[in-house]
Amino acid sequence: MASIIASCLFALLPLYVQFQPTWPETGVAGGAGHWLAGQRILWSAVIMLLGLIVVGRISLLWEQLKQWRLWPRFLLSACLIAPQFWIFIWAPLQGEILSVALGYFALPLTLVAVGYFVYGEQLTRAQLIACIIAACGVVYAYVIADGISWIVFVVALGYPLYFMNRRRYPMASDLVFTLDNIFLLPIALLGMLYLQPFNDWLEIDALSWAYFVGLAITGTLPMLLFLYASQMLPLSLFGLLTYLEPTLVFCVGLLLGERIELIQWPIYGAIMLALVLIAVDSYKRRD
Repeated sequence: MASIIASCLFALLPLYVQFQPTWPETGVAGGAGHWLAGQRILWSAVIMLLGLIVVGRISLLWEQLKQWRLWPRFLLSACLIAPQFWIFIWAPLQGEILSVALGYFALPLTLVAVGYFVYGEQLTRAQLIACIIAACGVVYAYVIADGISWIVFVVALGYPLYFMNRRRYPMASDLVFTLDNIFLLPIALLGMLYLQPFNDWLEIDALSWAYFVGLAITGTLPMLLFLYASQMLPLSLFGLLTYLEPTLVFCVGLLLGERIELIQWPIYGAIMLALVLIAVDSYKRRD
């Protein structure tokens, strides 16, 4: 359930960033996307720190931070997840929502492969059939694609490395997410200062700051659920469930005006059929 809710909430991010405040021109290509990604990290760190204080878990975070020998591990985790934080904000503003969706279509297959070959996880017959159907859809997508965007590879290969690293060092999802943002915060601040001098920050109106905080909230809630699900579920099942996210992102892309040709519809039909099989299989095994 956590994975399903996370997918639904993640699909709102590409829609949310379309309503960004007015952004002054800079000499950096895609500057607005870089700025918003930095704001997401900044306010996610603030929100998580305040949340840990409220629920009385800040001491657990402090215990981790005091162990400075663990800092390289925390930094590695942050570096592995950083491209995902950035792409999901930057790509929609560059008209690359469908490239992101295609990357997330490939991601479950890489997660299933990691679960099977690295962790020895087994699939039910229905899950295996769903995986084969989805794989056919993804292969078909690559065959008809007019070149494959680098975004696809970053998404499909980046997340499995992050989840594998997390499983080596188990920790509560709220602490991991907070540490990821804390260790990325200096980089995010330097990047934002490069894009816009601090004096210009003082001229940003309250409504824009509220938008940035809302962006962090929109990204934080699904990410916490996503990380929790990745710990609680077998990696292969978790991977198959993540097919819901690109399907919803694809729908958002259509709402925002992106269009696909008739030849591309079999891709999404295969994915949706795979999702139906997974849902039916899960329902039967629950009973």
